[in-house]
Amino acid sequence: MRVYVTRRGGLAGVALHAALDTAQLSAVDATRAEAALRDLPWGRLPTQPTGADRFRYEVVTAEGGHERHVELGETEIPDTLRPLLELLHDYGQIRPASG
Repeated sequence: MRVYVTRRGGLAGVALHAALDTAQLSAVDATRAEAALRDLPWGRLPTQPTGADRFRYEVVTAEGGHERHVELGETEIPDTLRPLLELLHDYGQIRPASG
């Protein structure tokens, strides 16, 4: 499964994009990543930002020609998603995002 996360906002306003393919991870890390994604509110409309300079995260997964999307504010990030964010930092390709 391909996972794409774009973080926007923050004090500097620099958007970052990270991509990760769970097939490239160890079985343990792939399981952690997929478990972190399982219960996200996929397809939900984005909520309004809760404060100035807060981060917003757009998460997209792609598998077998099927994509899922969700946008979360930094206060909406569930603890179960934090391991995935760590994996993106450790194994993902991080670059400035366009837009």
